[in-house]
Amino acid sequence: MARNLVAWFPDGCNRWKRTKPAESIQEPWPKEKEDKHDFGHQSHKNYLIEIKHPDMTSLRLLLFAAMLAPIALLAQPCDPSIAPSGLSSTYTPGVGALLQWSAVPSSIGMQIKATTPSGSMVTRRLMGGVLDQYLVPDAAISPGVYTWEVQAACSTTPPYGVSLISAQDTFTVVGGTSCPAIVTDVDGNVYNTVQIGSQCWMQENLKVEHFRNGDNIPTGLGSSAWSTTTSAAFAVYDSVPANKGIYGLLYNWFTVSDTRGMCPTDWHVPKDGEWTQLTDFLGGTVIAGRKMKTTGTLDAGTGLWQSPNSGVNSSGFSGLPGGYRKVFGNYNWLGKKGYWWSASQFSPTLAWRREIDHDNTFVNRNYSDKERGYSVRCVQDE
Repeated sequence: MARNLVAWFPDGCNRWKRTKPAESIQEPWPKEKEDKHDFGHQSHKNYLIEIKHPDMTSLRLLLFAAMLAPIALLAQPCDPSIAPSGLSSTYTPGVGALLQWSAVPSSIGMQIKATTPSGSMVTRRLMGGVLDQYLVPDAAISPGVYTWEVQAACSTTPPYGVSLISAQDTFTVVGGTSCPAIVTDVDGNVYNTVQIGSQCWMQENLKVEHFRNGDNIPTGLGSSAWSTTTSAAFAVYDSVPANKGIYGLLYNWFTVSDTRGMCPTDWHVPKDGEWTQLTDFLGGTVIAGRKMKTTGTLDAGTGLWQSPNSGVNSSGFSGLPGGYRKVFGNYNWLGKKGYWWSASQFSPTLAWRREIDHDNTFVNRNYSDKERGYSVRCVQDE
């Protein structure tokens, strides 16, 4: 006689769900007595089987069949202290995103955790033995950058013996709108772009020194001239030329509002509402900063932010801590904060901007004096 062990599979609510034990009976079972016990919120049966013995009238043997499965599964097939590795992913339009990883020997399934472009968390549990890939159908995903990681399932009994989680991998889903790979300004500077939701953004801070019609944007203003001008002007942080190539230029708001335009043709400085659209898509201002900052720290030699930096850049925005130029002409916060103008004014002397700091996950929406020098990003016209 044989009775199959419990099988496990994911249901539509992403919970482990236990099937009803399937019976594989080679001969009729003797009469059974059912006795239910509460064990991990599952129902177990104790089977009372009567066995005839030649030297005895009868021998009644109580078999706890529900105890057999845990005993058989005590040895975990794979080592839960080892995280899966070798993650890679490829997105193919019309097909979907193929997620791949190095197979974990003797595992019984995998758990995939993903962060969507909107900031939502998705968990998918896959059972069926040793697995090394999963295809996310195109219909189930939307444009933007996804971050994902996996764990191996090493046991079917609570708490399931799930392994340590892997390192992260990302893939980008191209949207239906036209977002070119690069865009070039009037000076010939080339910028990478990124699709975030339905918007197409420059992935780098603006470096242009001329308006779209070729007119110069004034620069070289000393502290006094910078604090009093009501005309367009830009500066390089601390007047160090190398900072332009890394962080871009710092512009006062009068440059942003100039009708001659500072962004390439068919692009513009985002309005306050367009910044809000971006942060809403990334899950709101409380967490969007983490998704918009580049990774790494200056201390570790892996990035440009001061420690601590929680940035994962899952959006692809690639925000840098370019600091700013104050109203009175001095500079501050390089490596700690990044500021970006919006094209919307708050009052005759103030305009809306966004700020990201090294030591938190927020995107700060506030207004500042128009004389300040902030970084600028451009977004594609709709």
